[in-house]
Amino acid sequence: MPTQPSKFDAIFFDLDGTLVDSVADIAASANHVRATMGKSPLPVPTVRSYVGDGIHSLFQRVLETKDPTTIEQAISLWRPHYIEHCLDQTILYSGIADLLIQLTALKIPMAVVTNKPVSPSEKILAGLSVRNHFASVVGGDTISERKPNPAPFLLALKQLNLTSRRILVVGDASNDIEGARNAGMTSCGVLWGIGHPDAIRKLNPDHIVSHPAEILSVLGM
Repeated sequence: MPTQPSKFDAIFFDLDGTLVDSVADIAASANHVRATMGKSPLPVPTVRSYVGDGIHSLFQRVLETKDPTTIEQAISLWRPHYIEHCLDQTILYSGIADLLIQLTALKIPMAVVTNKPVSPSEKILAGLSVRNHFASVVGGDTISERKPNPAPFLLALKQLNLTSRRILVVGDASNDIEGARNAGMTSCGVLWGIGHPDAIRKLNPDHIVSHPAEILSVLGM
């Protein structure tokens, strides 16, 4: 095991598309809402393209509306269905479990910062037996602001009792890369997630990795 210190004081991970492949369950619950509201199902790739900006944005896209009453009705239908089914098909990406074990052994503090509501986020992390690796989970409804606003990152910083901005933010979408910049932190784009690899590269993150194990090299380990 490497003994040299990490270049960073903590790592903040995105959830969907970074730690977990959750698109199938998100699409199933989105289509449950559409069916309940008398609409035909959407293809999984279409729902996949809608994920990442939080639940309100998801249903604005899924239902093609910005009407707040309709959106709130959709969320009220979605929430119990997704909580019940959020682990039906959701899995950790290959290599993530090993990476988290190594980072924990190296005593590198970690948090999850996601635009997904915190309740299903916590259930997924616990259900996949990785919740113990994270000192903090900041969800899309933990505070009023969501990524790419810096506030969720700064809250995670506070919850880890850190003041340094020497933080590596790992994610698969513009919210993660731009959010890291907005928070004065270092970004690391991943190429295995929901975001298209070309789109990630165009964001010019500070680092790009194609496999979870490469994050150790980014840390200087």
